[in-house]
Amino acid sequence: MRYEGISKCNEGASEQGYEPPSPRPNELRVNQRSQPTDLMNLYAAHIREWERRFGVALEAAGFDSVVIYAGEEQVAFRDDATYPFVAEPYFKAWAPLTRHPGSAICFEPGKPPRLIYFRDTSFWHAAPEEPDGDWLEHFDLHCVSSRTEQRAALGALRGRVAAIGPEDAGWLDTATANDPSLLAQLDYTRACKTAYEAACIEQANVIAALGHRAAQQAYAEDASEFAIDQVYCEATRQHAANLPYPNIVALNDHAAVLHYQNLRHDKPGTPSSFLLDAGALCNGYAADITRTFTHGSKRMQALIDAVDSLQQALCGQVGDGVDFVALNEHAHALIASVLREFGIVRCSAAEAHERGITRTFLPHGLGHLLGLQVHDAGGRLAGPDGSRREPPPEHPMLRLTRVLESGFVVTIEPGIYFIPSLLTALRSGPQSSSINWSEVAALAPFGGVRIEDDVLVTVKGARNLSRPALAAAGAW
Repeated sequence: MRYEGISKCNEGASEQGYEPPSPRPNELRVNQRSQPTDLMNLYAAHIREWERRFGVALEAAGFDSVVIYAGEEQVAFRDDATYPFVAEPYFKAWAPLTRHPGSAICFEPGKPPRLIYFRDTSFWHAAPEEPDGDWLEHFDLHCVSSRTEQRAALGALRGRVAAIGPEDAGWLDTATANDPSLLAQLDYTRACKTAYEAACIEQANVIAALGHRAAQQAYAEDASEFAIDQVYCEATRQHAANLPYPNIVALNDHAAVLHYQNLRHDKPGTPSSFLLDAGALCNGYAADITRTFTHGSKRMQALIDAVDSLQQALCGQVGDGVDFVALNEHAHALIASVLREFGIVRCSAAEAHERGITRTFLPHGLGHLLGLQVHDAGGRLAGPDGSRREPPPEHPMLRLTRVLESGFVVTIEPGIYFIPSLLTALRSGPQSSSINWSEVAALAPFGGVRIEDDVLVTVKGARNLSRPALAAAGAW
């Protein structure tokens, strides 16, 4: 199996062969001398490509070198506890390190990147182990354990220096922090994934699928949202605070809250529904998968099946050169057909689409870029110069407005929801008579449906990264 079309976006990076990941987590370990050969080969080409990208971006923005800070742990206001640490995305793009505050990478074109690996050796917390692994051969490594050593390890950087990272990192006084033109160039080009990045996202899907299977089994046993979330974390072997985003574990009408977060202890009973939006990380790259289930309701199951079929049809239309704005609009046309099929609207499907009724039942965009971040940067950029293509006024929540290119990884996540506030507005508006309110009332206790897969765009169309992983895990 090969990742096709990566070289189109990544000039100078050769296309790499890659076998599907194993059913267990398989990452570039920070403290593991021997790495999987296939992933290491991809990583070597990945580093070369990021050196090229940064070289082009630095020259375009007028810089000679760059320091990329992982960031620092953030202390809660009037407290001494810290928030979960989140590494700067461009730090993760270079090194597979996600839990290493105080670290940094220095890059000057023509020289090996310098990794400043910070080890806090105070007695309060366990210090990170000494870094190890074949991936380190690509770096000039400096291990430090104090702020003084950090500054010394930075050394004398040539010419005009850029810095990327949180502005409270403490080192930005000698550099230009987060230059917009530099970030725009990088954010635009990072939409095209290297073969290594695509492999990491696929592996993250494999890990997430294990959690989806365990969560589905827990739901079948009438577990609470809180218990399902714990089962998911155990199955993926990922701490809740280090997942790419807080799991959305929504039972019944909670599924109508798009980013539901409460994790209640109440058990669902039957009939019921369960929406799980949960991912995982591999080397700092994210998976983002959503599935919806039901117990005891044939009507709700039929709606889930209809959205699943609709979603697969949309995935089949993903490809190089496809305008995602147009694909989002097509998704609403398909949603209108489902609303008509289920008698939720009294008017024709075409009228439901044209009148904007579908936007009540699908208020978010069809999908987004995925990679170093769940909602990856650059989704609305029109070019590397920072110009933007804003979403159409009727779809203001659409996060991705670009024409797809081979190498993009995007989510495809249509849904049908019964959101009380939006339904109230619809009922009081001019389209109220077009709605079968008794059907809405029957389905509203189930909250809604969302089906989401991660899809790699290729020169021949697209390859779904989520469904094979879920099928192998027995989760779908």
